[in-house]
Amino acid sequence: MRALARRAGGVLAWLAAGAAVAAVVAAAVLAAADIAVAGWPLPTGYDSANVIIVLAAAVTGLAASGSTAARIAAGSRALRTLLRAARQPVPPVVLKAAAGLGIADRVDAVGTGEAFAVTYRLICPRILVSTALAAELTGAEVAAVLAHEHEHVRHRDPLRILGVRLLAAFAWYVPAASWLASRAVLRRELAADRASANGTGRGVLAGALLKLASLPACPAAAAAGPDRDSPGSLEARVAQLEGGRPPRLRLARPRVLGTAGVVAVLTAAGGCCAALSQLLPGGIA
Repeated sequence: MRALARRAGGVLAWLAAGAAVAAVVAAAVLAAADIAVAGWPLPTGYDSANVIIVLAAAVTGLAASGSTAARIAAGSRALRTLLRAARQPVPPVVLKAAAGLGIADRVDAVGTGEAFAVTYRLICPRILVSTALAAELTGAEVAAVLAHEHEHVRHRDPLRILGVRLLAAFAWYVPAASWLASRAVLRRELAADRASANGTGRGVLAGALLKLASLPACPAAAAAGPDRDSPGSLEARVAQLEGGRPPRLRLARPRVLGTAGVVAVLTAAGGCCAALSQLLPGGIA
């Protein structure tokens, strides 16, 4: 029942976020229509200010989302380039662990000096590991890492995280947006850790996490999933493994108040643009 409630809450959150973005874009369309009908400046300074607010929110939000999408695409290209240039047979210890999870056909390997495992691709996710992973970790730790990545594959987390990052980029002017995005990414990491620990043990996974955190990162893998190593992520994951339950994450009051203020201003500005479009001669009925 609790899992069903969390899933329903997640769906509602996605719908609310999508509706908010659509509302801002729709308000911007109305604002542009107002300018086209009445010219510039608008009849009153209040109207002009609201139109500027709405247009600025939509234009800068779309620009930020586009920039984020470009960075994500560059990271994906770097990972594909690495895979083409350094593909290797999957190490036996990795292959054995993957076979135990039933995902031997969804694991690829590259020969690099950095130890890593990452889930990539959006629609049909796969797991990419380095040959150094097998050299640096024990067999049990390799199995724990693969079980973690398997959870990301099962839930198509690369696609989820892409959506979260694009929404957060669009709403960059909302104080809570970046925190909520980081929280969403961390929740998926914590969920994957719990799934792994249930099968391999919390101590084994914690040991693997700490070992990987102490080793040099692979630039291509880091570029493909930069949010995974956000500040506080490792500490929260280790705390969950040590305590057996996820840490409580709370949004600071200033961010709550700031977010409420931004939402109120945008709502008022959007309402003004909608009302103005109906009042202007020849405007949108």
